[in-house]
Amino acid sequence: MKDNYFNFIIGLQHSAQHYFDENSFYFHNISHDWCKVANNIFMVRDFETNELIYDSPEHLITDLLSQGIRTSQLIPFRQIFSHLSADFKQYHFATDDYPLAVFLGQNHSFALLKINHEKVKPLSISYDPRDFSGFPSSQNYDKYLLFTLIKLDQKQLQTITQFNLPLNWQTYYEQLSSEVLNPPFNFKKDLSLTLVNNLSLHHDSYDYDFLKHPSTELNLAFALINKIESTQDEIDTEISRYLQDRSSNSSYINEHYSQINDYQDLLNEALVKLISHTANDYENAYIDEQFKPISKLTIQSKVTQENLNNETENLNDRKEQTMSPLPSFLYLIVFLAITIGLLYGVFWLVSHYEFAKFTVMAILILFFLALFARK
Repeated sequence: MKDNYFNFIIGLQHSAQHYFDENSFYFHNISHDWCKVANNIFMVRDFETNELIYDSPEHLITDLLSQGIRTSQLIPFRQIFSHLSADFKQYHFATDDYPLAVFLGQNHSFALLKINHEKVKPLSISYDPRDFSGFPSSQNYDKYLLFTLIKLDQKQLQTITQFNLPLNWQTYYEQLSSEVLNPPFNFKKDLSLTLVNNLSLHHDSYDYDFLKHPSTELNLAFALINKIESTQDEIDTEISRYLQDRSSNSSYINEHYSQINDYQDLLNEALVKLISHTANDYENAYIDEQFKPISKLTIQSKVTQENLNNETENLNDRKEQTMSPLPSFLYLIVFLAITIGLLYGVFWLVSHYEFAKFTVMAILILFFLALFARK
């Protein structure tokens, strides 16, 4: 995926749920690689006091586990915070739709709300906004990620439960194909779908996989995410060409510019919903090449078998390593025997034949002369 926040939040949810499931006190490598790539600054502030309470994903995840949180999920922001005011005390919240991380426990549950920026003291000098729009803010940076935790009420929890009802991925795929990917503003009219078994994030000439140990089976959810993102890229490219007077669809875009913008909003809304479903339920989205579903239990058994095979291979490698001193010792014995035999043969020849002695002396003299000549 290409959106920096989307990369971060699906990585955070995945690593948090893995840590909750393991119920582990192992504090290394808790955070997902996508989280590490997607943020330089991560801060979570108290909703009421603005106090800084977490400054790393690992700190957030481990502390939530200690508070009894056992489930991490994603849900579209507008499904549970559709009426949230953009301005609240010292915060300016992001109100566009995005995958929202929620953390659920028996006693209390939280939503990790995205903050666009914290309010700062206004400039005391007067200026003409037509000439000067203010100083650039260090908060306007896509790797500056600022959040706050808000407790969820019962109605919001019911909405989350409703959103996470079992999903038929084949039906969902057909719905996306007809309603989202088929409109006339999809310029290439390409409805083909490339099936994959993992998601990948390209950063600094390196690819970071979403799943560290992916199944070999194909995943419909991952393929749909790639498809929607490629459609978004195609439209963005076409509009960019249009603005530079280089598009072959200029007249069409000019006539339908408003509808194309609406279609871009539709794509983003579909992607937010798809990412949320994928984070919560990708294990039920595996299919074969004929688009027939593969059960979650089948995938888990295959992954377990693969892990057992890997462990067996590692055990065999360790056994080979433990056996390796014996062959090495035998090679050493053979090498010493051959060397001693050759030296004895030269000694015998030199002691019995004058010609052999002369030959050895000549070779040694030539060897030392060659060394001297190099110096």
